[in-house]
Amino acid sequence: MSTKSSLVAGSALGVALALSLGVAAQAQDTTTTWRGAPQFANESLTFKVRGRVYVDTVFQDVDRTGTGVDFKASNTRLRTARLGVEGTWNANWAYKAEASISSGGGTTQWEDLTLEYKPDETTSFIVGNFKTVSLEDITSSRYNTMMERGAFNDFINAGRVMNVQVKKTGFNWTAAVAVSGDSLNSADVATNAATGSRETFGYNGRVTYAPVMTDYTTVHVGGWYRYRNRGDQANFTYQVRNNTNYGVRYVSTGAVGVSDKTIGLEGVLLHKNFSLQGEYARITAERANKAADVDLNAYYVTASVFLTGETRRYEAARGEFNRTRILNPVTAGGMGALEAAIRYDSTDLTDLKGVATAGKYTAWTAGLNWYPFSYVRFQANYTKSKNDNPTVLTGTNAQLNDVDVNTFQLRAQFDF
Repeated sequence: MSTKSSLVAGSALGVALALSLGVAAQAQDTTTTWRGAPQFANESLTFKVRGRVYVDTVFQDVDRTGTGVDFKASNTRLRTARLGVEGTWNANWAYKAEASISSGGGTTQWEDLTLEYKPDETTSFIVGNFKTVSLEDITSSRYNTMMERGAFNDFINAGRVMNVQVKKTGFNWTAAVAVSGDSLNSADVATNAATGSRETFGYNGRVTYAPVMTDYTTVHVGGWYRYRNRGDQANFTYQVRNNTNYGVRYVSTGAVGVSDKTIGLEGVLLHKNFSLQGEYARITAERANKAADVDLNAYYVTASVFLTGETRRYEAARGEFNRTRILNPVTAGGMGALEAAIRYDSTDLTDLKGVATAGKYTAWTAGLNWYPFSYVRFQANYTKSKNDNPTVLTGTNAQLNDVDVNTFQLRAQFDF
């Protein structure tokens, strides 16, 4: 299922869609509406260009015990820049194609690349490169509270892969199952490998339910399950960053998993301008050569409050968050929205014995967000994290692998 992809194809797709709209417009009147960018529509087709840009400045202070070298680092970087198209054909078909150029060598890759068929309002069949599990992972980074999704997201490694998904939705619930392969951005599996040529394969499912939905209070609960098998590719690695996309990882199992099973739980409480969100995941990893399975755990809890009275916009029929409506945007003479947040993360890899970096990660993050209007946001995050790793040494040398990391980062973002 994995293929080598050229972004030229994405440009060609956008041109083709634009041309098809132009041809259709000869027979039907075309209207233009504003949805962060112009959206063109006629009786049978819609077309919109979409994108986002995040620019970050990061300051990091790394303190290592024992003989490890302490250091400070800083960097201004392009966190991500994306460009794509989206739209619909009639009421039954929808498409999305988006590519990104990120920092760290200017890596270019596909993001969402999907085709969706909806035979009715409650049923969807989706094929393409996209995400399927975890509330924070599925919700766009444009709408998540903190600058980064955090250690939990890094741990479960539930990014975009090729999926065939069936999804049912109701007024306050969702249920979806999918068969998955590898990421569209991964290289083709070698056809002459002595060990075989099977790519990663798996399946997953997610259900959500909102038992409380009033004018002032919303409660979300959800759960998901995922099975993966690496096939003939590299073993799975379970690791975490320090609540930032910048820098290296100090807690990691190394490449140990040949297959794994993950159970995830989600919970959200929204009351007026207050939000409380958390998730838990347990991964049972099967190792090679009949080594004992290991159970790895992670969770986070995030609390936030809009000091200017806004409410996070939760969509129960999708099981995810959407764009917050700003009550008094600067474009209408107001001050925009101000949001304060705090987050706690914990990831425990210590069930894997004998690996010096298979430790425990904990962190506190404080955040402040300013939304001048709905499509622009400025963020500041400060994270104090601890990477407590095991070691074969004892006594005064028992903590030689521990690393404390303090990270302060700023972001300017806009999307359309």
